Amino acid sequence: MHSKWIKRVAFALLFVTGGMLLTLGVWVATYPDAGDPKNIRYVLWTHGLNKGMNLDDALGAMTGDVHRDKLVLGLSEAQLASRFGYVKQISKDQYCYAEYSGYRGGTTTGEKAIFLRDSAWMVILKNGIAVDLVDCKA
Repeated sequence: MHSKWIKRVAFALLFVTGGMLLTLGVWVATYPDAGDPKNIRYVLWTHGLNKGMNLDDALGAMTGDVHRDKLVLGLSEAQLASRFGYVKQISKDQYCYAEYSGYRGGTTTGEKAIFLRDSAWMVILKNGIAVDLVDCKA
């Protein structure tokens, strides 16, 4: 009697595993572009499950990611550098920052701006914590 039950469970597990692998294969085939926010590598990276992600590809995929702010806001500069590999300091007279602060009506005390790697993503830090993410290409 137990043998029949074990065979049924094994078949069910095999069926479910096969379905999961088929779904994963379709996902990978549907979104093969590394710059697509639905690409499996990017999705896993956003959840901290793909440490081998090409970070330049990740920054490119962020353009189409409607939840990109969650990847940055609330993090310190050190945490941003850890997540994105490195950050670059910028001066307040650089065009993107000057344009941003003009739009906001000036800068505030304790505010600093950095770029994520060599990308067009500017992060505004207030008292050392990311409070805004700006695409300087847009």
